[in-house]
Amino acid sequence: MRSTIIGGYMKELHTRRIEAAIDVWSKILRGEISSREQLVDYVERLYSINGIEPIRGKTKINIFDKELATVYLVGRYGLGLDDEEFAKYSGLFPIELHAEKVIEKVLEGADPRSAMEEEYGEIDENLVFRVLRLAMTAVLLGFMREEEFIRVLERFEETFDEYKRKIQGFKRFYIAFRVAEEVAASRIRNRIEKEAFKHALCLRLKAEKVAPPDWLVREIAINVLGAPEYRVNDALRTNGVEARI
Repeated sequence: MRSTIIGGYMKELHTRRIEAAIDVWSKILRGEISSREQLVDYVERLYSINGIEPIRGKTKINIFDKELATVYLVGRYGLGLDDEEFAKYSGLFPIELHAEKVIEKVLEGADPRSAMEEEYGEIDENLVFRVLRLAMTAVLLGFMREEEFIRVLERFEETFDEYKRKIQGFKRFYIAFRVAEEVAASRIRNRIEKEAFKHALCLRLKAEKVAPPDWLVREIAINVLGAPEYRVNDALRTNGVEARI
């Protein structure tokens, strides 16, 4: 992954999320947060006060611990903290720090299973999908190219046959989120544009059989990204009738 300037509509969609992460880092840098538990609690309170939803689909299980991927990436790449300075706070982000190293190793050609074992000392379903979530979040925030994310997904799917069905489900989540972003940014304005964009993404991710339903796109666009309901309804409308949810 790389440091970059988040630009265009991607930045606009995630501005409040990024600003919240910067607020969190201001407390970390002042020494006001010293444990992961405190960090999760503060992120949850801050999001609640500001009406921000974590990056999610339908499920909210352990969602604020998972949302630390956003905080980690903003500190690591958005604030320009160097390795030495960031190392002081790595204890707050052990899952994310190892996940980033796994991603880097896989992109360099390492076997995902070996990379996971080297970094975590074990492999379980939660850790596998924490790695994929960090990669997905990096794409959404503009810190990673989508092509790299797809390569990571493909390698994980090839390697972890025991999680293949759930990795396909993760692809569905990512496609739904990207479609919802386009709808929220008014880059998709009707059903034809929505179907074309969704189909293209499904082909790129080899996920034709797990195309996300409109209800999931709608949930993300309205309740996670805060898009106006009328705009989402227009994009999901079928022959003058709103898509069933």
